[in-house]
Amino acid sequence: MDKAVEWHRQKEQSAGRLRMRLMWEIYRLLGKSAAKILFVPAFLFIYPFCTPARAALRQFYAVLGRRASHARCFRQLLGFAWTMIDKTDACTLCKAPPRFTLAGDTGWRDGGCFLLSTHVGCIEVLPALRKGRGATPKVHAFQQLGHDAIFTELFLHHLDPAQLTLHAVEDIGVETAAEMQAAIRRGEIVLMAGDRPAAGRARTAATLPHAFLGRLCRWPKGVFRFARLMESPVYAIACVQTGWNAYEVRARRLDGDLLDGYVAFLEETTRARPEQWYQFYRFFDGASTTTTEETA
Repeated sequence: MDKAVEWHRQKEQSAGRLRMRLMWEIYRLLGKSAAKILFVPAFLFIYPFCTPARAALRQFYAVLGRRASHARCFRQLLGFAWTMIDKTDACTLCKAPPRFTLAGDTGWRDGGCFLLSTHVGCIEVLPALRKGRGATPKVHAFQQLGHDAIFTELFLHHLDPAQLTLHAVEDIGVETAAEMQAAIRRGEIVLMAGDRPAAGRARTAATLPHAFLGRLCRWPKGVFRFARLMESPVYAIACVQTGWNAYEVRARRLDGDLLDGYVAFLEETTRARPEQWYQFYRFFDGASTTTTEETA
C-alpha cells in the first residue's frame, strides 16, 4: 500500500532556485508558450520522482472507477506544471492573457463577496481576466505560504500587487476577519480554497466530514466559518482550462449550507474535468480523524 503523505509535507519536485529563475527568464524573454514547451524535457526527468503525486492520482482515479496509467498521470502532472506558468503570467507581466469564457453565476465580478476556490484547474489565472476589464475589484487571496516555498518566493518577488494581495493562512488571527470584512465593504473580493485542510493538527486545522464522490472526506472547518463571518455573498468558483491558453470560469452562488453547496459544485466540476484534479496528496484518506461536533 502506498504510504500517505500530507500535502503540506510533500517536497517540491525539482523546484531549485536556479531552475525557477531560469524558467522565469525564459518566460520573460520568450513568453509562456515557449516556457511550457522548453519545460517538457525537464519534466521527463522529474516525473519518475513524483511518487506521492502518482499514488494520489491512482487513488483519485480508483474512486472514479478508472485506471491511472503512467500516460494519464504524466499528462496530469505536466498540465499542473504548465498551470504554474499560466499563474505566473497572469499575476506578474501578463504577457499572454488567456481567452476566457464565463459559466454560471457572474455576480462575483462586481466585488463585495467571498470566493471559495477549488484545486480543480487554476484559479490563479483570474487576474488576467480582471486586467482585461480595466478597473476591477481587488482580490485578497489566502494561501499556505510556507508550502512550495521556492516557487512562492519567486512568485511573490514578481507579483503585481495592484490587483492581488496574498495573505498567509498561517497568520490568520482575530483581527483578520475584521480586516477582510472591511475589504468586502469596500467592494473587494476575498478568496480561500475550500477543498484543502490547513497544515498541522492544531485547533485551527480542525475539519468537517462530508461525502464527496461517494467517499467521506475532510473539509477545512475554519474556511467555511470564516466565509460566514463575512456576512456577504459567497460563491464557489473554479477556473478550468478548455484549450491552449483558454480557460472557463465556473461560479455558483451558495445559499443555505455552504459546505453542502460547495461540495456539490466541486463534485460536478471534478467529474467534468478529472484531468485537472490537482490535489497531489491522498485526498480520500483520514476521514476517521475529522471533527464532527460542529457544522459550517
